[in-house]
Amino acid sequence: MKKRGLSPVVATTLLIALALVIALIIFLWAKNFIKEVPQKFGEPVERACADVSIDAQITDTNNQKEILLVNRGNVPVYGVEIRQKDASAGSIKNVATLTHTIKDGESSSAVITDSDVSGDVIVYPILLGESKSGENKRPYTCGEQYGVPLTV
Repeated sequence: MKKRGLSPVVATTLLIALALVIALIIFLWAKNFIKEVPQKFGEPVERACADVSIDAQITDTNNQKEILLVNRGNVPVYGVEIRQKDASAGSIKNVATLTHTIKDGESSSAVITDSDVSGDVIVYPILLGESKSGENKRPYTCGEQYGVPLTV
């Protein structure tokens, strides 16, 4: 009885090819879990949040609250997110979002029509980041340390 098998060279080549295919599948699968960090001025957009400086002031007329915003920094702000912290529930709710670009030295305003808004609200700047290829622009809301607190 003659038994024939694969030569060691063919077996090694098949094992290496199989390992490469499995590695490629794992890489493509894991790539979906890692999000691309948007860029601003060639570095991650969260670093540009440190250069943002907005002044905010609130006025209350005829049960409409208006937030006046002035961009004092050197980074254009794509918009702002206005959130209210609910002390009783321990949660934060989004009250309003302004998506109007405020360039350096410009001012803008946002109107809050929600009559339930009272107490403290926080204004968070939104920056517009780009993908590494420069094709996609995505909004990025700066973190808590960059929020401007206001009392309604």
